[in-house]
Amino acid sequence: MADFSIEKHRYSLISLDYRNVRPGGEMPEEFIPIEDDTICFMASEDLYDKFLGLILCVVFSVEDGQSEISFNILPHVNGQRRNALSGTLGSFDSDHMWIQYLKPNVLWGLFEGAVDFGQFDERDLRFSLNLKVSGGTVKKLGYVIRCRELEDDLKVVLEDNQFINLAALCEDSHDPVDLEIDTAFQSDHHGREYLRRCHMHREDLEASDTETDQTGSSK
Repeated sequence: MADFSIEKHRYSLISLDYRNVRPGGEMPEEFIPIEDDTICFMASEDLYDKFLGLILCVVFSVEDGQSEISFNILPHVNGQRRNALSGTLGSFDSDHMWIQYLKPNVLWGLFEGAVDFGQFDERDLRFSLNLKVSGGTVKKLGYVIRCRELEDDLKVVLEDNQFINLAALCEDSHDPVDLEIDTAFQSDHHGREYLRRCHMHREDLEASDTETDQTGSSK
């Protein structure tokens, strides 16, 4: 019987457009580097509701020939385990970079729903994500959080409490109506546009856009 855990099933439901694996050993400068294997920050409900996606960047190396690379992602909220993900990236014989776009509630929502801040006593909750890679060695790990535009008052609070690295927050300037549509229908459009702006998935996106333009012009 095939080994297909709930963690693997959960990851298999994420669009392939949200993943990119390509050769290379350098992490784009847009990402905030992490020294160990755990991303961690504090967020209030007001801030969390602004989050649109967490973009993970992992540079891994392979030694002694070809090796299959698999991973486990374990998220927690205030120490409570949430929606673990696992999967296989493929077989590699050189350094590669893996970019993964993950929607917040897929990681931290209760059964992938909303995060219930009311069940905790604290106003600001500790969000974490632990990454383990098998078959290779993680050389670099980084992240950035795509979010809606932040109000000035919220920025002042974040600057004062320093619960999250402000450089990790990439504000999206799209029209709020478009963002609501994106969230409601789980469209890939804005996620792909963000990856384009961060110089990721460039060749595949350009090829896809060219095909789309050609198809549109032929109608």
